[in-house]
Amino acid sequence: MRNTSAAISRRLLDPLFLQNQLRVVLMAFLTSLVLNVTLGIGLFVAVTHPPRVKHIYHDQFGKPRELIVTDRPYFSDSDVMNWASEKVTNLYTLNYVQFAKQLVYSSQFFSTPAWNSWADAFRSPGNIQFIKEKHVFLTAALKTAPSVRSEGVSAHGDYEWHIAFPMYLKWENAAGSMTDTLAVSMTIRRTNDPLHPDGLEIAELNAPRAADSGG
Repeated sequence: MRNTSAAISRRLLDPLFLQNQLRVVLMAFLTSLVLNVTLGIGLFVAVTHPPRVKHIYHDQFGKPRELIVTDRPYFSDSDVMNWASEKVTNLYTLNYVQFAKQLVYSSQFFSTPAWNSWADAFRSPGNIQFIKEKHVFLTAALKTAPSVRSEGVSAHGDYEWHIAFPMYLKWENAAGSMTDTLAVSMTIRRTNDPLHPDGLEIAELNAPRAADSGG
């Protein structure tokens, strides 16, 4: 028994044994520390970034869609301004061969009343007839970047942006070219309509010549 106790004492006092034991304890501590830090980070992320609840409904076409509220912006001002300027420059980029197809394509980004209003204003001065008869190529380009004049929830409960920017409009055919400057003002509205998968629609568009007061 004495020999056993002496052996144990010598073992416990052995520097190499103590070093190994210290290494084991240190590794266990480091493992526990890393685990606790990882769990802490995971808990922090879970608390500060909760999963977004998605509500699904079926639209009139029978397709499942996420129900997104339209009284909140959802998009940044930059996103909306880029979207708006792209749609308007495309709208005013026409040629006498494909103008009908081009206009049909652009109409999908408008609400029905807004499209009817813009189309009447564009057609009334004879622009369509002029493009057809004079074989015109119409090209639009921004003069300066768009700006958001105001934004917020409309009386109908949908979030809206009121955007303005000047735009060059070049009319060109074999006889020559001329350039107008348009003062574009438009209202972009949030929508959940499946016909507008971008989640945005043009609710109003006015683009008179910069020197004019309307039209």
